[in-house]
Amino acid sequence: MPRQLRRRCTGSPTCPALVTAGDRYCPTHLAEYEARRGTRQQRGYGTQHDRLRLAIVKRIRAGEVVACVTCTVQLTERTLDLGHTDDRTRYRGPQCTRCNRSDGGARGAAAANRR
Repeated sequence: MPRQLRRRCTGSPTCPALVTAGDRYCPTHLAEYEARRGTRQQRGYGTQHDRLRLAIVKRIRAGEVVACVTCTVQLTERTLDLGHTDDRTRYRGPQCTRCNRSDGGARGAAAANRR
C-alpha cells in the first residue's frame, strides 16, 4: 500500500495536526474556515444561480455544445461553472472550472495583496 504524504494543517501557525496531502486543514480548522466563508446563499449562490446552472445543464444533456466563455473548451456537467462579472453582480456565462476558479483565485490573491 503506498504511503500517503502528510503535511501540517495551515489553519494556524501553531497547529500540530498533520493532514493528508491535498487537504489544507485539520477538522477543527476546517470547521472554522467554513464558518468564516458563510453559506452558499450568503456567498451569492441562491435560487437564481441554481436555475441558471440547471438551464445550462439541460442544454448539455440535450446534446447542445456549450462552450466556456473564456477559453471556448466544450463543457460537460462536471466542468460547468458560472462565470461572474468582476463586481459579481451578473453572470458572464458558462465557464469551465479551470477558468472560473483561476479567475476567482487571482482576484482573491489580488485582494489579499492589497491589504
